[in-house]
Amino acid sequence: MRLDDLFARQPTTLSFEFFPPKNERSWYTLEDSIDQLAPLGPDFVSVTYGAGGSTRAKTREVVEHIQSKTGVTAMAHLTCVNATRAELKALLDEYHGASIGNLLALRGDPPKGQQRFVPTDGGCAYASDLIDLITADGRFASLCAAFPERHPDAATREADWANLERKMTLGACGAITQCFFESEPYQQMMAWLTQRAGRKPRILPGILPITDWAALVRFCAICGASVPERLRAVMEPLKDNRVAARQAGMAWTVELCRSLLAQGAPGLHLYALNRSTAAAEIVTTLRLTGAL
Repeated sequence: MRLDDLFARQPTTLSFEFFPPKNERSWYTLEDSIDQLAPLGPDFVSVTYGAGGSTRAKTREVVEHIQSKTGVTAMAHLTCVNATRAELKALLDEYHGASIGNLLALRGDPPKGQQRFVPTDGGCAYASDLIDLITADGRFASLCAAFPERHPDAATREADWANLERKMTLGACGAITQCFFESEPYQQMMAWLTQRAGRKPRILPGILPITDWAALVRFCAICGASVPERLRAVMEPLKDNRVAARQAGMAWTVELCRSLLAQGAPGLHLYALNRSTAAAEIVTTLRLTGAL
């Protein structure tokens, strides 16, 4: 099912994100995760695209596999990196031929070894260019990325949010946020966009379960997401106790999800990291308490 059609008829959605496995053992882990999470009834799942387009074939393979095995709608990530417009159009033909009807359009990270993104000659310089190309094609629903705390390359939050507004004007039917760990940045972004457009856009909170505190801090330092002081105050005293730290981190994650849903978020997009335990725990807890 195309996600623009799904969003038009369903006010809230649940979705998970996976990444292409690197080896055969990782395939088994992903398979187990899919088997555990599919029965929870996600409305769709997404599959990431490696830096520099390095997992292009694997991304398509995983998307096809999920749709054929589970019947769950799967969305492929697509980036501007290392591809001309002609190559991107050829890739759209491949995706259409594989019955893939949904794409998450991203600028993409620089290939390994490069410090900054450099557009390919004859390619797309920005995600907005890619969305424009997909919209002109007409065969796909497209989503884009949102950054409640601003993209690292943006001058200000408002400049970044204005770019998000433009991407949705060009045809993206919704957006998925980078991870964040308190609801205020998301609510501020939504209020700004709603005031500008006169209606609330379909922006799904991207939720990263807090299961490994040290790993989360390292990841945030790389991707530019901030770690709230309130969260540090809870987690730092527990950093040498993995069990207690995981319990506290998961409690924080569940409460964040509950707060977002209570304030009108149109669903949740859980970064499953090819593991099922944390994502399943969050969904089960929210459903048991009537929040989801």
